[in-house]
Amino acid sequence: MSLGKWLFAAWYDLLNAGVEGRVAPYRTETAGRTWGDVLEIGGGTGANLAYYPAHARLTFIEPDPHMARKLKRNISRHRRDAEIVLQPAEDLPFPDESFDCVVTTLVLCMVDDHDRVVGEARRVLRPGGAFYFYEHVVSPRRRGHWWQNKLNPLWKFATTGCNLNRDLTASIRNAGFDSVEIRSFDLSVGLPVTIPNIVGVARVSNFLAAR
Repeated sequence: MSLGKWLFAAWYDLLNAGVEGRVAPYRTETAGRTWGDVLEIGGGTGANLAYYPAHARLTFIEPDPHMARKLKRNISRHRRDAEIVLQPAEDLPFPDESFDCVVTTLVLCMVDDHDRVVGEARRVLRPGGAFYFYEHVVSPRRRGHWWQNKLNPLWKFATTGCNLNRDLTASIRNAGFDSVEIRSFDLSVGLPVTIPNIVGVARVSNFLAAR
């Protein structure tokens, strides 16, 4: 598995390049709207770096050391100051209310316990904070859902951990945020099939100063 993860990290940017043009608007809609102290869960190789506002203070959780090495190089290339924490996101090493924004981009499919990770995102947000997310999700259509379940074991093996069939919409709606805005759509990646996606923001209320 270690060799598989090394290969996945080594080829990730090249593999991602084929769909990046379709994904870029959703990076702008999420990472591009952050402010203050920002935590990205699953920083990968740093694909969101170009989208974060210049004033954002960045922290990345990235448990894969192969990805983290590429992330560190890309942080330097973008001339950003950022902290990388090598730890799984199920137990974030931060006190409650540590960040103004939390971001995930196509990462909740990879974590061991997505409900727990979303709960941790909620825990570390300050009042008035926002969780911005862009993810692929389980199909709401019966046939699509059936195919995702059938393909998931092979897909998960080939991608060293990505799951096709997670109901992330329910995870986010049930995590205790005060408001949740989700837009659902099918994304074409140039194949005969499309992939169900969601993009949106979940907020923690600040009754003293609405944002």
